[in-house]
Amino acid sequence: MNNSLLEILNKDKFGFLALIDPDAKNDKILDKLIESINNSKFSAVLVGGSSIEDSKYEQRLKQIKQKSNKPIILFPGSSKQISKYADAILFTSLLSGRNPKYLIDEQVKGVKLIKEYNLEVIPTGYLLLESSSKTSVERVSQTNPLDPLDY
Repeated sequence: MNNSLLEILNKDKFGFLALIDPDAKNDKILDKLIESINNSKFSAVLVGGSSIEDSKYEQRLKQIKQKSNKPIILFPGSSKQISKYADAILFTSLLSGRNPKYLIDEQVKGVKLIKEYNLEVIPTGYLLLESSSKTSVERVSQTNPLDPLDY
C-alpha cells in the first residue's frame, strides 16, 4: 500500500475517499473510473456494495488493486466481500439495526480472513438514517432506518 489511512490522516488531517461498487453495472466503465480516481485528489478508494449479483467480485477487486495508485479500503456488505486485494477494511457494525447478522455475526465470520490478509482495520459504526426512498442497505439487512428527527 502506498500509505496507510492513518499515515494519510496524520499527514493531511483529513482524507477524501472514492467509492466503487464492484458489480456488473460498472464493468464497462471500471478502467475509466480507476483512471479518473488516480488522477484526482482522492486519498483512497472504498470498494464495496450491499450485494454483489455475480461471481466476479474478486476479479474486479484485483483489477482495481492492480490499476489503482491509491490504497484500497473494503466497505464490505458481508464477510464474503473480504479480499486479499485490499489494503484496509472498514470493520463495520450496523448500529442502527436490530438484525444481529449485521451487528456482529458477519464481523465474527470475517476476523480470520482479516488477520490472514493482514488488512488494516478501521472500526466503523454504521447508522442507517431514513430517506425518501428505500435503500439497498435496508433491503439486504432487513433493517429499518432511524428517523433523524427523533434524535
